Amino acid sequence: MYSDKENVLQLVALAKAYGIEKVVLSPGSRNSPLIHSFACDPGFQCYSIVDERSAGFFALGLIMQSRQPVAICCTSGTAVLNLGPAVAEAFYQRLPLVVITADRPTAWIGQMDGQTLPQPHIFGPLVKHSVQLPECTNTESRWYCNRLINEALSAINHHGYGPVQINIPLSEPLFNYTVERLPEVRKITRHLPARENNTAGFPGLGRRFASYKRPMLLVGQSCPINNWQIF
Repeated sequence: MYSDKENVLQLVALAKAYGIEKVVLSPGSRNSPLIHSFACDPGFQCYSIVDERSAGFFALGLIMQSRQPVAICCTSGTAVLNLGPAVAEAFYQRLPLVVITADRPTAWIGQMDGQTLPQPHIFGPLVKHSVQLPECTNTESRWYCNRLINEALSAINHHGYGPVQINIPLSEPLFNYTVERLPEVRKITRHLPARENNTAGFPGLGRRFASYKRPMLLVGQSCPINNWQIF
């Protein structure tokens, strides 16, 4: 059974839709809906690492070994800061790390409540994209939540690879696991240009090009493409 938090359900379902299979989980209370929902789904291989700093570098090792994006999930507060070294390493090594940070409701930030920090954009320029999810209460907030998760996950390999942050506020009660299946979710596909030696995005292009007697090829300015073929 999954958590009844709709933003959690959207995130888990879209992580699966984007092909994320490995998730590193650090224990906590605020992120328990995420931990339970990832762990109960057979589509994810979960790893439990208690220390967040160690968990971050463990996740980077999984990325380098599998050549696939990996998600890491931690609880709120100072636990998030412990992921900083791994996030910096992922940014400079261009590794597709999805950092999922559970958070307290926005209303409690700055109110002397325990383990509360301004977590949105906490990693600054060391992530390619950072989003703050809403707590879904109606159709519009569900649509907005879906859009933000799509924006974050599609940024992993846009103009090079790198880490992204998804900050997810969660209100109590946290331990209601009553949902039997994930919802159907909208995945927004970003269409990328065909890569070198790969014309799959343009059927018949190579054959047509070879048939011309005097072809002319114009090459515009472009960023170098990482040679990883992970998506």
